[in-house]
Amino acid sequence: MPNVQTRRPAYITLILALLHGLTGVTLLVIASWFIAISAVALPGFNYVIPAVVIRALALLRIASGYGSMWVGHNDLLTRIASTRLSLFKQLHNQRLNSSVGMTEALAQHTEALASKWVAWVAPLSSVTIVFTLSCSVAIVMGVPGAFYLCLVFVVWLIAVVIQALKALGLANEYTQQSSHFRQNATSFLKASAIWHLYSRVSYTPNAEIYPSASALWRCSLDQKKLAWRASWWFQGVAYLAVVSLLAGIGMTTSSNNSELTTTLGAVLTFAPIAIVIPMVLLASPDWVSPSFLAIPKFAQYKQSEKALKHLSTSPIHILPRKSPSESLILDALRVKGRKVNPTSTTLPASGVVVLKGPSGCGKSTLLQGIAGLLPSTGHRQVDGVGLPNGVPSNWIYVEQEPIVLAASIQMNLDVAGVPYAKRDMQQILCDLGLESLALNTWVGKAGRSLSGGERKRLALGRAVLAKPSVLLIDEPFEGLDAISQQAVCSVINAFAQHALVIVASHVLPKRLCVAQTLTMTDSTNETITT
Repeated sequence: MPNVQTRRPAYITLILALLHGLTGVTLLVIASWFIAISAVALPGFNYVIPAVVIRALALLRIASGYGSMWVGHNDLLTRIASTRLSLFKQLHNQRLNSSVGMTEALAQHTEALASKWVAWVAPLSSVTIVFTLSCSVAIVMGVPGAFYLCLVFVVWLIAVVIQALKALGLANEYTQQSSHFRQNATSFLKASAIWHLYSRVSYTPNAEIYPSASALWRCSLDQKKLAWRASWWFQGVAYLAVVSLLAGIGMTTSSNNSELTTTLGAVLTFAPIAIVIPMVLLASPDWVSPSFLAIPKFAQYKQSEKALKHLSTSPIHILPRKSPSESLILDALRVKGRKVNPTSTTLPASGVVVLKGPSGCGKSTLLQGIAGLLPSTGHRQVDGVGLPNGVPSNWIYVEQEPIVLAASIQMNLDVAGVPYAKRDMQQILCDLGLESLALNTWVGKAGRSLSGGERKRLALGRAVLAKPSVLLIDEPFEGLDAISQQAVCSVINAFAQHALVIVASHVLPKRLCVAQTLTMTDSTNETITT
């Protein structure tokens, strides 16, 4: 649960949003009354005070609107970090069974949970309170047309409930389609080596060879259409209420609380306040429409909350810290369930060890087996002491396609909230050739897009900052230009002076200081010391 310090900015955001909504309606009411009374005002009427009040309300509305956005979005950054840390705690010693699920959990679901205050709580609360206060004041003051304002309020409540029920179903379908598309796209990209064979396959429009996001786009468009339809229906009802009121069948409450019917024209002649309700109703689609747009956000929030509670995970055995001072011995090590030859070799306590071999020979599998991420047979020994299956807490594996959060560069470098010194983070970015990325630069969704090479270097910087005793890196040079490769080599060489770095790669820059090479083939794994 968020603490008081975390909730406080959210409450400020809500209060500012309510103030923004209330000042908007109040401004509309006073401006409408001022226009009407100016037409019938007697000589000597003071026009200055209403004009000053209108200007003050306008400034207050602008200030509260910008203030709500500023506080809300700053709070959003904090909440994203907090939500993701909570997810990491939930996944402590656990591994998601699908990398697609990890992407969904970190990207879509955590953002939906973190953004609830600015996405749907503030808009829905603002409209609800403004509507309630407007109806209450209109009834108490006996404003002509109060009945129709209350009627439109009831219609809005019904419309919101119906839209929410339908949006929940659409949000569930969107999540399923998103996961399905990500899975298909990931599988398709991993099969890039056989793309040239697709041309030999008879392709029909129904063939599921190429991943398609059409179903995903349809779900997203259906949510927008649902919000638009609800807004249009509400707008029609509001305008119909205005027409009925202008036709002279509006009900007003007299001083003795009895109801009577009167024509609006007669009321306007003696009571300019009668124009207030028609103006509020005419403008209601503008200040009510944010609530309809907030419903899809609410539906996605509920779906994301449910999805994060039911993540499919497998336990990971975390071992105590193990730092080799002499050697790391692999004795007939082989990952279970994989067609990879057993590996026997002795690795140094520090330096760069390279796993070489053709694509598909099992370099990544062996790398994860050494790290302890995959169950294996055989033995791992640190300084002659055997290690059970599991991951030592000070060993880090950097995957071939690292995950970069939709967050700031600083959040991506310090996902665990250590925190690291800013100068250290800036230095590692500079060493990796990423000096153009400021720590507060937002990357990912709605931010700066990172190339595959930038993502690899950012993930490597994140791992180096953690200072593991054994660092295992999968394809760190793939997709990098010559200059970037040299920068990565320099970082790896420097780090390998006091730690063991195992690199699986089919690209080996000349500047990489290799202490030992393990060449993997289909028949055997041969160790070559250089």
